[in-house]
Amino acid sequence: MNELQLEQYLKRIHYSGEVKADMETLKKIHQLHPKYIPFENIDPYTGTVPSLKPDDVFNKLVTELRGGYCYEQNLLLSEALQYLGFSVKLQLGRVVWRRDENSMAAQTHLLLIADLDGKKYLVDCGFGTVTLTTPILLNEEEAQETPNGIFKISQKEGTYILWTWKEKWLPVYRFIPEHVEPVDLEIANWYLSTYPESNFKKNLVLSKVDENARYTYTDHVLNIRSNEGIKESVLIENDLQLFEILENTFGLKENAIEKLKKKIES
Repeated sequence: MNELQLEQYLKRIHYSGEVKADMETLKKIHQLHPKYIPFENIDPYTGTVPSLKPDDVFNKLVTELRGGYCYEQNLLLSEALQYLGFSVKLQLGRVVWRRDENSMAAQTHLLLIADLDGKKYLVDCGFGTVTLTTPILLNEEEAQETPNGIFKISQKEGTYILWTWKEKWLPVYRFIPEHVEPVDLEIANWYLSTYPESNFKKNLVLSKVDENARYTYTDHVLNIRSNEGIKESVLIENDLQLFEILENTFGLKENAIEKLKKKIES
């Protein structure tokens, strides 16, 4: 990322004010990014393997005003944070959302670990349904309140598990901090976007989160869950309604809608 791209990225997420490698900046970026850059898998769903090249990711999510899934979201975030001077490492996790925390799972989720002032933080704008909206301390097993829910990280024998509170503690993903090569991401990205039984290949998934609620679309239903826990479910009965929520709820433009139309019409 260069200075011009950073300016464009900050404009994309509606960031205003000073930026530097401190906690205030990190928190602000972390909350704004998933508000303005939606989680969406239109490319895998319509038969395109997303490119993970930095310039391609930037052009899609920033220049073309699209969204993306975890690899794209967190690679873009990582590029911006590193340019600002943050120490950030890529990590792969095993998704156990709505399952037992010890369930078998491939390493298919990209997350970030940031080092700041001698402490490590989990940073992740790419999980969709329950994505974080602020960095949380890695080596702190107590509950941590965020702008959108309560989370905690447990640790046992070198394995970390992210949990979220939904009337009880639910596991999100687990990971072992270790070095990740670009080829690891390419393999995982290819698998998730081409394997016939992959959820991202079979189903359209959309998600965003703001200071009021989380918004998620899947299986023809738009779910809106407020920060107070109130849930509203809206049945999306036809393509016109779908295209309306793409634009009005998730902020996607005609380029994304047209790509989805071709899939639906084929």
